[in-house]
Amino acid sequence: MTTAAERLAALPGYAALGPDDLILSHFSLGRARPFEERARAAADAGFAAMGLYVREYERLRAEGTTDADLNAVLDAHGLRVVEIEALRGWSATGPERDAYLAEERAVFAMSDALGPGHHVQVIGPYTGTPDDAAEAFAGVCDRAAEHGLCAAIEFLPEMSNIPDADAAMEIVNRAGRANGGICLDSWHHFRGAHDDDMLRRIPPERIFTVQIDDGPQRRVDADYYTDCTRYREVPGEGGFDLVGFLSLLAGMGVRIPLSVEVISVELQRLPAAEAARRMYEGTRAVMAAARA
Repeated sequence: MTTAAERLAALPGYAALGPDDLILSHFSLGRARPFEERARAAADAGFAAMGLYVREYERLRAEGTTDADLNAVLDAHGLRVVEIEALRGWSATGPERDAYLAEERAVFAMSDALGPGHHVQVIGPYTGTPDDAAEAFAGVCDRAAEHGLCAAIEFLPEMSNIPDADAAMEIVNRAGRANGGICLDSWHHFRGAHDDDMLRRIPPERIFTVQIDDGPQRRVDADYYTDCTRYREVPGEGGFDLVGFLSLLAGMGVRIPLSVEVISVELQRLPAAEAARRMYEGTRAVMAAARA
């Protein structure tokens, strides 16, 4: 096992993972499928690693599942947890700060136990000014660094005051931490600013994770949260120009594994193995088209 300092020195690269590998994001198989079913479906489909929601980790531990139990499942399927979702409330003050820090400690415990993790997603909104946000985010990064983990801000149109890549990068730049960067989700790019120049302004080494998913050309539901948590589609089955999206990132020099995050009520009705296989095969086809 590498030390936290060694893992941190390797960031933003992924240990033992490259741009040909795929990660199965937690919410692609719903919030609370059995852990063994989740890991088996990911591995059988061909995914090289997986993500896990910190609240699901806390639930499993509260029910009596040990870290050794979870690691036995991961080892049996040749997986590890590299993506942790998600930290909210990181700029909180007062009594809310204590609740946030408890959640942060759970993230770090999970990364230490099941990883080593690569990144934790950091989601707005933040309170105060951009300088306040930068100071708070720098603190997240510093504490994450003690565990060899990086922190990736995910911009969310309409759902937070970090609506696009420029806003996220402003915080990252002001924070000035080597392990602070961006989580780029294709859904929030296409449904949000949809501005390729914003993406080009991100230094490629600051894109720590790329989450890929597809969607209809137009919203199914007017509410942004409902639309993005029920109606995503398998890459290649929707209306997003994912081939252009991946080609743009390749041209920028982004060379990291993709995390497949298809949050879909339709997909979650399927057996886990079938859902994972569809996501894997669809993403592979899009990747091949982009590279062609």
